[in-house]
Amino acid sequence: MDSLSQLLAMLAPACAVNLHCRFAGRWEADHPQLAAGTVPWHVILRGEARLVMAGRMLDVRAGDILLLPHGSPHLLQGLVEWGQVAPVAKRHNGTLIEVETSGPGPAVEVLCGEFHFGPGYSWLFADNAALIHLQTHDREDCPELELLLTMLVRESLTPQPGGATIVKSLAATLLALLMRILLSLHEPPAGLLRLMSDKRLAPALLAVLADPAHPWTMEIMAERCFLSRATFARHFARSYHQTPQAWLSQLRLTLASRMLMEETQATVDAVAGRCGFLSLASFTQAFKRLYGMTPGQYRKRPRA
Repeated sequence: MDSLSQLLAMLAPACAVNLHCRFAGRWEADHPQLAAGTVPWHVILRGEARLVMAGRMLDVRAGDILLLPHGSPHLLQGLVEWGQVAPVAKRHNGTLIEVETSGPGPAVEVLCGEFHFGPGYSWLFADNAALIHLQTHDREDCPELELLLTMLVRESLTPQPGGATIVKSLAATLLALLMRILLSLHEPPAGLLRLMSDKRLAPALLAVLADPAHPWTMEIMAERCFLSRATFARHFARSYHQTPQAWLSQLRLTLASRMLMEETQATVDAVAGRCGFLSLASFTQAFKRLYGMTPGQYRKRPRA
């Protein structure tokens, strides 16, 4: 299995399509700060709009995809600046909420959703990766994305048997395609994707993702890449915002959090061992530091 597939299997994110918006006139859509681990996304299907975020403005157009890795507050608005803000009509069609405004000016069509990674996913994106702006209208290497979005919109808006299930699966496929495209960029977003794009470090990353519980050390990871320990650490620091040891620990904790919820018959001690922790005490301490609760409390908490 390739490294991206292994990563997505480990993360097991919940992927959702929430809104299909048709805007005209003067309109705006405000989005508050979301819970940690929730990544909202917007696909501009038709027309032009403006993103306002942290005091900055960014004009976007059809083919643009916006990802906000830290769920930061932001405002989407139209380019029409005269008249009153048009009232919003909303309707749940059984799969998602259709949003519509009417007024003068060209129409804008936007598809919105969320990727839910969970609260302990900060190792995926660096703190300075607040916005990922992917422009696909001039790219010739992602025809699958256009086909996928066409099918996603059709299944979301046309009631058909199994539509909700198909939309959920297509949303997961959208995430995989977006991450594949981001990995192919000359400079992927800061965080794990940039680390994975470093061909010098790829052998170690692939080996760790395939067997996170192995007793990995810096020396062993460096050997997998045919690098010295110092050279490996230097390349790692250039590509990633955490040390190799911190990355390995959080990757193991992510795997453990999934196992705690899915393998309910396994004891916490067994989960700790299968994820590479040498003792229950060290596992519990690291888990509580990342998730704010013990592994036992995490397992008992109500599921979203």
